[in-house]
Amino acid sequence: GVVAAAATSTGGDAPHSPILLDVYATWCGPCKFMEPLLLEAAEELGPTVRVVKLDSDKYPRISSVLKVGGLPTLIRFDGGDVSKEVERMEGVLTKDQIIDFVNGNFKR
Repeated sequence: GVVAAAATSTGGDAPHSPILLDVYATWCGPCKFMEPLLLEAAEELGPTVRVVKLDSDKYPRISSVLKVGGLPTLIRFDGGDVSKEVERMEGVLTKDQIIDFVNGNFKR
């Protein structure tokens, strides 16, 4: 598939839980730094969010359609309407900032 799950799913995901898309590249230092933080946040958030990763080098057309300008980029999509982008953030975030971003409480 196009995206790979960042955390294993137990199959108990809420049907309309938001999607957090992490657009990254394997050569990107900040992306590598944020990867374990994203995994920790995904584990803490559990089934309240579906976390997926997109390698911008493997799927440049999707990255272009999403208008990704920098890496890493986190994009939160509405769970009920997965085509609806709610918010995006470029750059490294801490685990707590990722959780706040998913919950809509992130302060820039």
